[in-house]
Amino acid sequence: MFAGSMVLGITLLCFAAWLHWNDTHGWPNEKFETKLDNEYLARRTSARKRIHLIIGACGVLVLVAAFAGPGPVWIGAWMSVTVALFTVVLLAGFDAFRTHRYHRDKLPEIRREIMRDDD
Repeated sequence: MFAGSMVLGITLLCFAAWLHWNDTHGWPNEKFETKLDNEYLARRTSARKRIHLIIGACGVLVLVAAFAGPGPVWIGAWMSVTVALFTVVLLAGFDAFRTHRYHRDKLPEIRREIMRDDD
């Protein structure tokens, strides 16, 4: 159980760091050129930073549970991880809705650009 918790905790920490690195340095083929793009990027970055911190905190809690062993600290840490990951799922849903609104608002801009290219 100790080794599994260590692997999971380190994996969560690395995953949070990798997500944060890609979100701050940009994903492949991602271009933000207009005001709408930059506003969306600013909102997305700040919201996802919270998610990365929660995932990293889950990794720390799993490591705490691994070293604490069975007992009240172990139960508290794992219950906190459960609640935190449920929160991440909810925040990801809000992020998906934000991205949907961005794409909905971006679509007329893309259509105008395509129509200009046809001329």
